[in-house]
Amino acid sequence: MLLAPLLMSCDPGFRQNYVFQNDSSHDVTIVALTDTADMYFVSPIDSIRHCYFLNPDGITIPAGEKVTLYEDGGLGRAGKENTGVVLRNYIYSDSVRFVFDDGRYLIFYYDTPATHSPYDDDSYTFKGEFHRFGSEGTSTYVLTDTDYGHSITD
Repeated sequence: MLLAPLLMSCDPGFRQNYVFQNDSSHDVTIVALTDTADMYFVSPIDSIRHCYFLNPDGITIPAGEKVTLYEDGGLGRAGKENTGVVLRNYIYSDSVRFVFDDGRYLIFYYDTPATHSPYDDDSYTFKGEFHRFGSEGTSTYVLTDTDYGHSITD
């Protein structure tokens, strides 16, 4: 019983946001792909509120905007390590499709390495602050017109 408070007092704690940002000139819809995938996200509209989206509708990010897909916090430190795993577990998907407003799309699979995959920690930029008694940070995945140029059609 005494060990838990001791361990908690040594841990700095963290708060972290996971963001998808659309810097392309197209609206993009993010669709989590599994048979039973439900996609959740948090959107800062006046106050933070939770929204629920059923597959296959997904979440649309207008050109030039971003959404916070998940907010996390607890014991440990903020960082981009394990970002892909955190988001996979949060949106319950084995693959994700980014569908541009003209139907072109990118698809990424959790278990298949790919350039700029949202399941790869290196695809995120991380900005954070580290303090003695905690850390805060944001891992951001950015879609650009270069991604649009690599997209495909059926």
